[in-house]
Amino acid sequence: MNFKTSNVEHYTSPRELNVDEILKAYGTSLADMKQAIKDTAFVLRGSFPITKDLSKQLEDLLERLFTKGGAMLYRCGYSKTMGETSDVAVGRKGHPKKIFIEIEFRPNEHKDILKFLIGYKQQILELGILLVAINRESIAKHYYTMPEYEKCVQIIKELQSDCPILVIGFDGQMISNEGIET
Repeated sequence: MNFKTSNVEHYTSPRELNVDEILKAYGTSLADMKQAIKDTAFVLRGSFPITKDLSKQLEDLLERLFTKGGAMLYRCGYSKTMGETSDVAVGRKGHPKKIFIEIEFRPNEHKDILKFLIGYKQQILELGILLVAINRESIAKHYYTMPEYEKCVQIIKELQSDCPILVIGFDGQMISNEGIET
């Protein structure tokens, strides 16, 4: 089984945030990120839940995208005392701030947003990126607690924070290895 992305949307907070200016310093752009997600057919090897395969492949895709542009991968936390790390963290040599990326299919979106806020207050987060489904049914019909794009955007709007956050939502469909919709 494969998952093919058909739609990718984004939301930035605060609204006036120039995401491309930040991403350019890391050798990529928002358009490149969205296109890479849209162009990739994710091969789901049947592990349960399938979101585990999808999440790992999204991590790999984003790591390749950022390192191709010259950014370096890091394994670091949002604060010196918390011990929480992100799915992907990228940085630049000699620059103390990082981009932290969370790919969320479990009902932990509130925790991820809170980690972004902590990293921002600790002055180590330059941008938090949260990837979620636009419509959970396109990924896992019976996974009722999967966070969805509109809900995450609503939470971030309600916070009214100056913490720089980019939410990327994606949608698609499951296809068989022969390309026939299932």
